[in-house]
Amino acid sequence: MLVLIVDPEYLVALDGEQVLSDALECDVQIAMPRDYHAALETHRFDVVLIDVRVVQDDVADAAQRIAAAGANVVLSSLSHVNANGFAAWPGAPVVLKPFDDKTLIEAVKNAATNDRDVSSPPA
Repeated sequence: MLVLIVDPEYLVALDGEQVLSDALECDVQIAMPRDYHAALETHRFDVVLIDVRVVQDDVADAAQRIAAAGANVVLSSLSHVNANGFAAWPGAPVVLKPFDDKTLIEAVKNAATNDRDVSSPPA
């Protein structure tokens, strides 16, 4: 499994990488928001864990890019407002930060095995 973590805070991304690589048999790459488009164009990811702040201004574009990379999405958020989902991307799981290891691991595992397409938010 190949996971891409996109977060404006590099240390948060490192924490997620450590948790996932320790718990799952997966490779994890980190991209900063300014670089994640290039990463999606050059790799086939199984899961993209991305902060809602990165996608909130253009959810449709982010969804299209993530789907084109063959990935399912897991959103991350600092805001408890998003605890039950991100309104602009219904159906996409949201993991709150700071990460609870068990919750993060389960969300990524579920996304990796999920056949349901949540990569496309409503038009």
